[in-house]
Amino acid sequence: MNILLHDFGSYIQPDLISCLSEMGHHCKNLIYPLSDPVEDDYFTKYITAHLTAGHFDCVISTNFQPILARICYERNIRYLAWSYDSPLPAAYRKYYAYPTTWLFLFDRAETEILRGEGFHNVYHLPLAVNAKRLSSIRISQADVERFSCDVSFVGRFYQSPLQKILSHQDDYTAGYIHALTDAQFDLSGLSLIEEIIDDDLLRHMNEALAHKGVLYHTDEGTGISRSALTLCIGNQITHNERIILLRLMNQFCKVHLYSSEKVEQLSEVPFFGPVTYFEDMPKVFRLSRINLCPTLRSIRSGIPLRAIDIIGAGGFLLCNPQPELMEYFQPDRDIACYSSMADAVEKVRFYLSHEDIRLRLAQNAYAVAREHFAYPQRIAYMFQTAGL
Repeated sequence: MNILLHDFGSYIQPDLISCLSEMGHHCKNLIYPLSDPVEDDYFTKYITAHLTAGHFDCVISTNFQPILARICYERNIRYLAWSYDSPLPAAYRKYYAYPTTWLFLFDRAETEILRGEGFHNVYHLPLAVNAKRLSSIRISQADVERFSCDVSFVGRFYQSPLQKILSHQDDYTAGYIHALTDAQFDLSGLSLIEEIIDDDLLRHMNEALAHKGVLYHTDEGTGISRSALTLCIGNQITHNERIILLRLMNQFCKVHLYSSEKVEQLSEVPFFGPVTYFEDMPKVFRLSRINLCPTLRSIRSGIPLRAIDIIGAGGFLLCNPQPELMEYFQPDRDIACYSSMADAVEKVRFYLSHEDIRLRLAQNAYAVAREHFAYPQRIAYMFQTAGL
């Protein structure tokens, strides 16, 4: 097939293109970072010109781009989007229903929500790993000296506007949200927030903001919606969890922090800045004895890309017990999972002192990833589902 791909700088784009090419497909990759995923006149003309000049069987993008869905609908060409972010912006919902769109989400819970709303062209598809590429990466002595550590964390800290929002609320409302946040903190893999937030609470919070002349903007418009507040709380929990875990680990072992964000509360944790996704990140995962990967709390059930990256690089994964992760990987056989901050510390102490067990788990997880998370399997499912 002839395939037109849109590349906004996606992490998985090179692996996707490589696999498509190996499967015998001809790919044309257009690199264009969208400033507005809904309206962009130049991008519309740019994509339309390519679609007019050549015959393409479908258009593919990683993550859903509303503007591509619209263009493909107008030209009656199949559009396939495979997302590694969750949740998708609520404002995108009105673009899902085009009959030429097939949307693939790695989070089953989000998929079920959207299908329950009537979007029957939304499908669940876990992410993939290019184990062949990762296994070919060579580790030099300089890499060993640079990246070796007991525990590493690679990622963001998701600064949340929650505290700013609560600063404009009365003590009771702020206390209620704090209590809800604390309760959800201890319930990884089970989301209570969205079910508990009701219309009266949202109305009260928005009235308080309006009374103080504060305008809170989301992709849905002005004002706090249920999904926006849920995301704020989830990001705050993620922020807190990652900070607490790193501070605890740094008290008794060698920790490396790789991030584009410097966090004041982590001033004592060795900070190494960001690492390149294709070159250095796999080396970090392989040379860290334990790779810490707390899931972003907005991901309800799915396996995040970072967890698959760690396992696919041959790294040892320590994470929260994410529901879909448990369907493929067994704790203490393939990976390590913690149920609390204290349990995370206990797990790190155990696996640092049992090297043979740690190595065996990493090897087991890698074998599972090679068997069940290969790109050709995922791509074949996408094409079959879309009738290609």
